[in-house]
Amino acid sequence: MKAVCPLCGREYEGIIPPKCECGGRPRFTYDYSRVNPRAWKRRKPGVWRYKELLPPAKKIISLNEGGTPLFKAKLGEELSLNVHIKDETRNPTGSFRDRLASVAVSYGLTYAENGFIIASDGNGGASLAAYAARAEKEAFVVIPHKVDRGKLIQMIAFGARIIRYGDSVDDAIPYASELSRLNGLYDVTPANNAVGIEGQKTLAFELWEELNPTHVLVPTGSGTLLYSLYKGFKELQTLGLVEEVPELIAVQTEKCSPIAAVLEGGKSKREFTKALALYVREPPFLEEAVEAVRESGGKAVVVREEELDVGEKKLAREGVFGEYASAVVVPALMKLSEGGYFERDDRIVLLVTGSGLKSFQEERERSMISGTKLEILRILGEGEAYGYEIWERLEKPMKYQAVYQHIRELESLGLIEESRRKGRRIYYRLSPKGRRILENLEG
Repeated sequence: MKAVCPLCGREYEGIIPPKCECGGRPRFTYDYSRVNPRAWKRRKPGVWRYKELLPPAKKIISLNEGGTPLFKAKLGEELSLNVHIKDETRNPTGSFRDRLASVAVSYGLTYAENGFIIASDGNGGASLAAYAARAEKEAFVVIPHKVDRGKLIQMIAFGARIIRYGDSVDDAIPYASELSRLNGLYDVTPANNAVGIEGQKTLAFELWEELNPTHVLVPTGSGTLLYSLYKGFKELQTLGLVEEVPELIAVQTEKCSPIAAVLEGGKSKREFTKALALYVREPPFLEEAVEAVRESGGKAVVVREEELDVGEKKLAREGVFGEYASAVVVPALMKLSEGGYFERDDRIVLLVTGSGLKSFQEERERSMISGTKLEILRILGEGEAYGYEIWERLEKPMKYQAVYQHIRELESLGLIEESRRKGRRIYYRLSPKGRRILENLEG
């Protein structure tokens, strides 16, 4: 195995830089003449089934990641299409990033004397925390201020050291790189080190063994998953196992769609989206993602925020609980189907990349907090207040009793709490949970 710059041909080994001196991104290559795919079938399913096409590791750190289920979707019958779901929520920490973490930690053990670090908006941080714990190494996770609570709880439970920095993962990436340099930490952030992407490409190998799809719908934020899949299918092509790469379809939300804008034209929005794992304003793998889609003959699809709930519910009826960032593939499929994009004999895969258990509670709370309730939280964000005082400050034509109903509901959600009493007056304040919700809502 070696990493080669596609622009100038320079070769790298050991710690691979994110960019070559000429500006190209080094890509891992292997001696494909020595790969025997027949040997894969004698091994148990999982990432390391394909070890000849993965970076070498003196010690493999594994939690039996990969080998996730692929099954036929009922939705396909409704659309008269052959649709399958690849359920990556079945990975050890509930997302496809476990593939990255296993390979990155295994390869990086040689260079991680002081531990590992990653910049992440959630799933990657949870994965690294678990695998570093397994390897008995410290994990440092740089996260933006907006992170799904379930993912943060995972990181803490696995013993990671949490560093909050910036509004989105875009801000966290260069900070993690600097901390890595200053503290001798092995950085496994995909934008700073492509080694983990080699683990993610095993998704392509599994899909080929299971179905050999013609189309794959891919939730897209940073662009790393698109590139991983493309690289995996290109290697299968090099081995003579597939004739062509399946059409890769990048799916983004209308609020954050920089990759889709390049591919399909239109305005590039970079706003906060409730599909939090797709909130990447400056995708580090934008060029590679665009290459993957164009070279595979695919396209990009943008879905509206309100379509995310529809996608989640339809996935739930399939028996899969995916986070919003995964649910985007369902409305995308429906749009393409309505437009006559697919043929009846196409073999279509929906990638469900992360579990809804990580984000469900907080996202639902956010969806419930709007209008008057949000204004009450804002008032209490400035300091404690009692009911009549809140009613006066709202300056809305509503009954005093209605305000108290909102207060009781906010209290039942655990977003506000009683701070003190003075006579008959009950003063309220934000709870820690309410303050966090308000900060996330206000962006």
